[in-house]
Amino acid sequence: MSELSDLAMARQGDTAAFERLVTPHEGMVWRVCWQLMSQTEDAQDAMQETMLRAWRSLGGYRGEASFSTWLYRVAVSCCLDALRRRKPQQQRESVEELSERGFDVPDGGPGPQEALEKGEQKEALRRAMKQLPEEQRVPLVLFAVEGRPYEEIASYTGVSVGTVKSRISRGREKLKEILRAGGNFSAPAASNKVKGGQRA
Repeated sequence: MSELSDLAMARQGDTAAFERLVTPHEGMVWRVCWQLMSQTEDAQDAMQETMLRAWRSLGGYRGEASFSTWLYRVAVSCCLDALRRRKPQQQRESVEELSERGFDVPDGGPGPQEALEKGEQKEALRRAMKQLPEEQRVPLVLFAVEGRPYEEIASYTGVSVGTVKSRISRGREKLKEILRAGGNFSAPAASNKVKGGQRA
């Protein structure tokens, strides 16, 4: 069946059609939730909430954007709502626990030592990102990791484009400080790790 027919059936309450509709996008939804929430349990909760909210608000989807774009926005909205509600938590999952759950799969190609160093740098960057204040981490993730434009981030977060740019800039500088303090990267290398997204 086509996406349009599944969409029509899902709007009439067909849960099987809804499942067919969202299944191709589950990986994207999980990535967004995990990146923004930074903890696996919170990301799982946010993903469940995304699917529930998408099901309940499917009637509001008018097709102005692709279904995947609409679902992406629902996921970001759920994560931001959860971040506003939650209190800072001190306990974080260890690298071993994340690895056991199947995340951070080693890249193919490099030898064991190179893969280990690359994995350590990746994990150092992830830990450093978690230390950023949410007002800096969220726009930085959306910009550098997800590649979203400033205007879109501004609409998600409810602040001006200028504020988004400022928070991304401050987030990058803070991230470089954290990475340098941990001895993980040189200043230029740290900067290169968070360059993604659009150019100013």
